[in-house]
Amino acid sequence: MDDRPVFDRDDEGFADCDSPEDDTMETNLAAEGEDELLHGPNATVYYRIPISPTEKEEQGVNISKEEIEEMKKSEPYQKKLSTCHLCKQCWYDNSYSKHCPECDGFALQRPCVICDGRCEQIWQRNINKTHSFHKAHWEGRCDLPLDIQQVLMQQSQNKRKDLKISTERQCLSTS
Repeated sequence: MDDRPVFDRDDEGFADCDSPEDDTMETNLAAEGEDELLHGPNATVYYRIPISPTEKEEQGVNISKEEIEEMKKSEPYQKKLSTCHLCKQCWYDNSYSKHCPECDGFALQRPCVICDGRCEQIWQRNINKTHSFHKAHWEGRCDLPLDIQQVLMQQSQNKRKDLKISTERQCLSTS
């Protein structure tokens, strides 16, 4: 017999009714099989079910701010944080995918986005925004004069428009 505790699960916020289907459900989490997202080797969601009310009150109490800051600097934490949510490449290890919108063909740094590195400035990945939007977000500044930056941005925008039109024509011709 499995010695793991059995937990009660409620109806997750739906209105209470007198129907037997709305009664609290007893379930054995281990018997249902492990959820890959929550328990697998690439788990990105962590949770803990308190065993007792006392334990619930004690969770996180004995962890100092210094310990939390130290944990955030640790290599395993940085690797987990700096991993693409779409293709699972680890930017911390300088791995990336050229065709993934979240990677954008670079790890944690890249040449200037505006002039493609002509100004020799290196931009940094904004990891939080990149993960939030599933599209690469970069922070930095271009050292070229503003009028040259504007011309380069216009050229880049025109190239994107031309590529979009070309792709749409190709789709039309194959339909």
